[in-house]
Amino acid sequence: MRRYIIVIAALLVLTACSNDKEAEPAPKPSATKVVAEPEKSASPSEEAQESTEPSESYDWSTVEVTEERVRKALEGNVGAAYAISVKDETFREIAMSSDTKGAYIEITVNPGMFADEKDFVRRAGGSLLAYSKILYSNPEVYEVSVNVLIDNVGGGENEGVYLSWQREQAKDIDYDAVLDNLFEDYTIPYQLARKYSIQTDLYDKLPEFDLPKSNNL
Repeated sequence: MRRYIIVIAALLVLTACSNDKEAEPAPKPSATKVVAEPEKSASPSEEAQESTEPSESYDWSTVEVTEERVRKALEGNVGAAYAISVKDETFREIAMSSDTKGAYIEITVNPGMFADEKDFVRRAGGSLLAYSKILYSNPEVYEVSVNVLIDNVGGGENEGVYLSWQREQAKDIDYDAVLDNLFEDYTIPYQLARKYSIQTDLYDKLPEFDLPKSNNL
């Protein structure tokens, strides 16, 4: 009888252990937590490294002549009353060529509004003087030409006045004195120029202009 009691007790213990294992929940798979790493913030120097070229500083009278330098030499430096300032609104282009004599420079501008035909022609002539005063200070420059366009009432631009001269014609000129005298006699630049031409519509309306419409010496 005692043996049966021991066997039954052993069976009860085994059954209890088995029930405890079944009641124990199965382990859950461990979840992988992904944490986004904060983006590395760039330093101010890395975010914007602006490569600014130092402004070119030079003496116009000693440098090699280029189209860009011609514009810079004229831009903001043409202060004559009877000349066309070289700025974004008036500037059109610069054409340049060269040979053994030096650089041939043609500046094309458009003054925009003008008072009358006489004013237009006077300012065109004054521009040749004012530009040459600056450009001929560089010994490489041999010829200076000014091409002055005029607005077309229907849109676009037309040829207005063209003047040109070379260093020989300009070498003894007192630019300031001639520019001051343009109010009295606006034909002076056309008397001095090696060649010039004036659009017919402009020429026909010019008072006191006792020169031909064009000249080519």
